[in-house]
Amino acid sequence: AGTGKSIISAQVLNVHHEKSLVGWHFCRHSSPLENSSIAILESVSGIMASQLPEYKSAILDVDQKALEKAKAEEDSLEFYRLLFTQPLNNMEPPKDKDGKFCRKFIIIDALDEIDDKYLDNFLRIVRECFPDSPPWLGFFMTSRRYDKILKSLSVKVS
Repeated sequence: AGTGKSIISAQVLNVHHEKSLVGWHFCRHSSPLENSSIAILESVSGIMASQLPEYKSAILDVDQKALEKAKAEEDSLEFYRLLFTQPLNNMEPPKDKDGKFCRKFIIIDALDEIDDKYLDNFLRIVRECFPDSPPWLGFFMTSRRYDKILKSLSVKVS
């Protein structure tokens, strides 16, 4: 906390909200339940559905029973695959006003604010699921220097 990461994320959100940003979640240490992997994914998915009509249509095909089962069992990897990987890879990439394919991104701010009991699980999603996202989708994540996050994401810690 106090390193300016949320100010940077808020500025990125402000500048790119209309053009290329399709989802965001600001983690807060004071709201641990809002920072569980499932809660973060639901939050981002809801925003994406409002920002990307193609995604909103694509999630209509999601197996709701399987999604509810993954949520009930707190299987966040399966939850991500059902709510993000499958719909995003099955939809047409988004296009700009001129009909050209355009890159989009998601902000996840303050990974270090996620309670440790949820952090490992979320980092596992980042490692195992984010790479399966379509090439037009990127992720902008912030954190203060936290060795647990750096090690989990295979960054060499000196």
